[in-house]
Amino acid sequence: MKKEYLRKTYQTVATDEMMKMAENDHLVKEKTWYGAVVENYKTDIYMRCQVIEGILKVSFFQTHDMRLGSNKPAYELYIDKDTGRFFTWDTACGKWKTAILDHMDWIFYDRISRSYMAPEDNLLMKQYLDVAEDGYNGISNYQNDVRERQLKERHRRETEPWDFVMSRVPALPKDWERWVDKQAIHYNYIFYDYSRKKIQTGYCSWCEKEVPIKKPKHNKMGKCPCCRHTIQYKAKGRTGRFETAAETAYLLQPCGDDVVLRQFKVLRHYAKGGYETPKLYIFEERRVIYNSAMESSRFYYGLYKNSYSRWIKGEWVSYNPYRTYYYDNRDYEGAVYRRNLLYLARTKLSRTGLSELIRQLDRLDPEVYLETLREKPYLEQLAKAGLVMVVKDILGGRRELEIDSSHDFAKALGIDKNQLRRLRKNKGGVQYLAWLKYEKQNKKNYPDQMLKQLEQWQAEPSDLGFILKKMSLVRICNYLKKQSALSGRPVKELISTWRDYLFMASRLKADTEAELVFKPKDLVAKHDETVSLCGGEEIVKQAEEILEHYPDIDSICRSIQEKYEYGDKQYTIIVPKTVEDILVEGAVLGHCLDRTDIYFGRIQRRESFIVFLRKTEALDCPYYTLEIEPDGTARQKRTTGDKQNADFNKAKRFIMKWQREIQKRLTEEDFILAKESVRLRKKEFKELRETKAKIWHGHLAGKLLVDVLEADLMEAVSSMGEEWEGGKTDLSVAA
Repeated sequence: MKKEYLRKTYQTVATDEMMKMAENDHLVKEKTWYGAVVENYKTDIYMRCQVIEGILKVSFFQTHDMRLGSNKPAYELYIDKDTGRFFTWDTACGKWKTAILDHMDWIFYDRISRSYMAPEDNLLMKQYLDVAEDGYNGISNYQNDVRERQLKERHRRETEPWDFVMSRVPALPKDWERWVDKQAIHYNYIFYDYSRKKIQTGYCSWCEKEVPIKKPKHNKMGKCPCCRHTIQYKAKGRTGRFETAAETAYLLQPCGDDVVLRQFKVLRHYAKGGYETPKLYIFEERRVIYNSAMESSRFYYGLYKNSYSRWIKGEWVSYNPYRTYYYDNRDYEGAVYRRNLLYLARTKLSRTGLSELIRQLDRLDPEVYLETLREKPYLEQLAKAGLVMVVKDILGGRRELEIDSSHDFAKALGIDKNQLRRLRKNKGGVQYLAWLKYEKQNKKNYPDQMLKQLEQWQAEPSDLGFILKKMSLVRICNYLKKQSALSGRPVKELISTWRDYLFMASRLKADTEAELVFKPKDLVAKHDETVSLCGGEEIVKQAEEILEHYPDIDSICRSIQEKYEYGDKQYTIIVPKTVEDILVEGAVLGHCLDRTDIYFGRIQRRESFIVFLRKTEALDCPYYTLEIEPDGTARQKRTTGDKQNADFNKAKRFIMKWQREIQKRLTEEDFILAKESVRLRKKEFKELRETKAKIWHGHLAGKLLVDVLEADLMEAVSSMGEEWEGGKTDLSVAA
């Protein structure tokens, strides 16, 4: 369309009749739908139509301009019906626009349909555009139809490849609904009528029949005497409508040359009085297509372009009624359909170990396994060796496992073949394996039952390193059982209490080699007594005051513990669990942690965190305290007397190693926090330099505080490919 040529060649002005009609038009007061009184013209827009060189030209004149004597159009619209293209010349701006009429800058936008067009012009427009509506509405509807067709075409170009992939997904198995009802949904009930009779029956939702029951109690858990499934008793008279908690079910199927993992949200809905015929809800949420190299393409079923629901390629994000996006926090470990596993195990999943894992685990997230497998190929060997609990511990980065290169798999794990059989037989996890390694290294032989007990306590050799040289493992276990029964506290907590007690006892110069000292009759009571001797009451009181102002510190410390703790043979990073831990550290090392609230405020804001650097051989002895940013950047490193001694140079390499390791664990939220932390740090440094703040005490007296802080900085390299600070790519280590 030669729009500029048409505009200059064929100029249009308002007719004398239009000018006279506009002159005779007057403002009339009208009441709007919302109650306000406004002044309006009877006609706001006058239009002229003509077809020039096969193009429809529509000129728009506004009454407001015409009453001021102007006969020039406010807008000139050119439409080519053959191509569906249209352009509008904005006289006021002197620009071409592609927007539809409804989006133009009208003086009276809410009344643009109050228009006038001569009958012959109206007929010409309707015939050219092939529309049924008159005047402005006919043109507007034509433009909206064109835009809708263009939008559909753009969507088609995007969605056509998706539809091709989805068309290859096979149908659901014939027994799918039955399998979901019996295997994927783990909630079962026995519904009964209240009765004083000794012999009663109730309807079991799994058996789907009446079964004998004894002394049922509403909402009490039990087992069905027939199917032996775990059930919950429900008195019919006290139970209304309800539904089971949503669970996840998975289906693996061949999809052409690929494999598709289909994820379903499943639950049952029970109507009041209809407990024997619940409604089964099965909603397919996601599909993940894996090619022969196990590279994934993800699809989710959701609202496409705020228009309609369909399969969409991309990451799955849920949408709630409060107009905010959030990631669904449902447990995505669920049952996996097994009846087609034999074929998949022989073909498309033969080199994954996934089918072996599914056969032995009641719940699993196959996607997490396959994604972790790409980073840790040894998972296949673990799964095929039957070490399913070791695999489960590793999934999702929850635990790490070092495997040596060896043709002997047991040797690669650091154990012998007999220990490998024990690990498999007892369904041990990473902690059980750690005890087997300890057993081999120390040439011991511990009962399997005791190792299983330690695993249930979540206790590893490193947790008991402070006492293993003083007591045998059997005595330690017996002692912990006794103390747990005496105090009512979990063993995991008692181990920490025991370690803290011995640390404080050593500070008090007690003989920690004496059994009466390292093995007190009442551990908790002795711990509390030692706390008071160490000035514990003052620390406790100080901690309470800090928590009044910064109530989330304890929970924040616990939440980051798994993310930031790491160690090797020489050094270990430990995250404090409580405010008291930080205060004790500051008191022992004699730096300012226990004398200022600055660091607690930063923790509360998640600007920075406090962690402890310890020597691995002496985890209980304070060594260095580090202030770190969320991405691992170390702001400060201080030891006894608020100093940084020459011995820290040996630990720098470990700090760099730790920074690289935690990058794998950080989330998008952590990097956002890190970016904000860098901004606040730069702002603080700038203010300190402007005020020329100096250090007035200690070995650094007289130096500018900002110079000391900048020299102390050890920046972490982001796993996103650049440092948050300045976009650098090399690892900067301050001297």
